[in-house]
Amino acid sequence: MTTSIAYNNNYQATRFNNTTQTQNLNFSTSFNWSDTQSLLSNPNQHLQVVLLVMQLLQQLMQQLNQPTAEQAPMSTASTLNLNPAEQSILTSRFADTKSQVIVLDGTNQDGKISIGDTLVVQSSSGQELKRSTLTKDDLYELRFRENMLKNGLAIETGWEFTDQLVSIKEGTLAEPEIRSFTGANGQTGHERVLERNQFWEVVERDESRYLLMRTANDQGQTVQASDALNDIFTHRDSYAFDCASPMSLLNLKSSLDTIGQDDFNQHAGQLLLSSWFDQYDSSNFDGGYLSTVRTAEAGAITINGIHNLAGETALFDPSKGDRLIAGNAYYFDLPGDTSSSAQGWNALYLGQNEDGSHNFWSNSIGPIAVDFTENSYLTSGFLTGYYLGAVVSDPNTARLQAWDSDQSVVS
Repeated sequence: MTTSIAYNNNYQATRFNNTTQTQNLNFSTSFNWSDTQSLLSNPNQHLQVVLLVMQLLQQLMQQLNQPTAEQAPMSTASTLNLNPAEQSILTSRFADTKSQVIVLDGTNQDGKISIGDTLVVQSSSGQELKRSTLTKDDLYELRFRENMLKNGLAIETGWEFTDQLVSIKEGTLAEPEIRSFTGANGQTGHERVLERNQFWEVVERDESRYLLMRTANDQGQTVQASDALNDIFTHRDSYAFDCASPMSLLNLKSSLDTIGQDDFNQHAGQLLLSSWFDQYDSSNFDGGYLSTVRTAEAGAITINGIHNLAGETALFDPSKGDRLIAGNAYYFDLPGDTSSSAQGWNALYLGQNEDGSHNFWSNSIGPIAVDFTENSYLTSGFLTGYYLGAVVSDPNTARLQAWDSDQSVVS
């Protein structure tokens, strides 16, 4: 800082240098410095000089003690108020049961979670453990998971169960219709139309049943993907599904609610649903998620004297990277059963309770609290005899971003 003390009326000037910033102290007086002899002989003027010097020193010290622009204290970022869904998702995603998450508002100070905000993981005592900056991927993932929780809770017990995969209740045609088709992947063939309503048809292709969105209703009006999908959720009593199809439906509905109907209708095309079938990528069987599955050797898992069969899922194991994250889809496996309708339950994870139990949602059951026996991921309570399998379905954020043409999620 460079501090200049200037004197008017021929006063002497003094300069102090220690940084690059300049501050000026300007003083003026009618005191006549030219009369040196008078200064030395006149006690009153001598006293005046002493008082002036003291005043200069006092003002100099005041300015030296004021923080410069470089020294000014940084403003403290405000802590955002998270809703329960955001808190559950971020805690399960970035922390663990012994820590908690807070989010500090970023430089835009917009009062909501956005790109560039700081996520801080704290111990139960408030000690900071780690921090990271929220990215675009984080925001898409958060909003998708938030809609998964909202939609799972909103539909209560979901849809009636059917072992036919998909069904339109009271929509059976008097006679099946036979017609040719061309699939999204270029596949061609013939299909049988078995059931129909204003938005959907149940078709049979190579002995597999699919719920196919109609391109136009009986009045010739164009059917939009968002309207067809919303009808399934609004009129749940008109449809029946197996255990897996609702996971695909929740994925599509949450994608719609995340990016908006215009972008969804532009990219979704003619919807085609059946269990975990995914028409949009080459996997064909992940329900629109990014899924990982580990299987176990026969006899690796035993519950109540019943051993798992070869090809059944391995036991959920955090030491192998498995994590329970709110908004993910999981699978409860029944050992020794690979063919009956009770062989397993697909479930949406809702979050952990204060008593340590975990909340899930499953079709035709609704929300359930699951206790894991001694943290072994063998279940007790409603799903006794099942175990949590090593099947983890994460959001496909790359697809969400590709479909969000107007970038509404991050704008």
